[in-house]
Amino acid sequence: MTNNPRVNRYLKDKAMDHIDHALGRPVDPMGETYRNHFATGANGQVAKMFAASPNRSKAGQRDDMAYFAVTDIGRKALSAHLKQIGDKHRLFDVTYQGQTQAVVAESASKAKYSLWLDISDCFCDLTFAKFTRAASVRLTQKAVAV
Repeated sequence: MTNNPRVNRYLKDKAMDHIDHALGRPVDPMGETYRNHFATGANGQVAKMFAASPNRSKAGQRDDMAYFAVTDIGRKALSAHLKQIGDKHRLFDVTYQGQTQAVVAESASKAKYSLWLDISDCFCDLTFAKFTRAASVRLTQKAVAV
């Protein structure tokens, strides 16, 4: 696992969405990602498009599948695209009872709520009001060149 968590997003620009998908939809495309590959039919239109793009390089082929990796140019293009469309996903540190958890969200309040949803099953008597008074949240300093 990396310090660059996944984001649940879909990009309308299909080429950028393919790059985002190949990297595992990271919050920061320029950071380390847990994956970097996209598999497609070796003789299909997508493979031809990928082979012609400076954003991807062919990583190999096996039988009828071609594998592509995102280049540094592709990472920079995705980062610029996310900035251009105003993607609001950021990495926040939410601290509760001395434990800090990295949470991807669009705002500090959404990050806090997301962590409460994740832990509320384990703390049956913990209401969101109690949690929000006891928890703190801050934008993570180490991430996100988006």
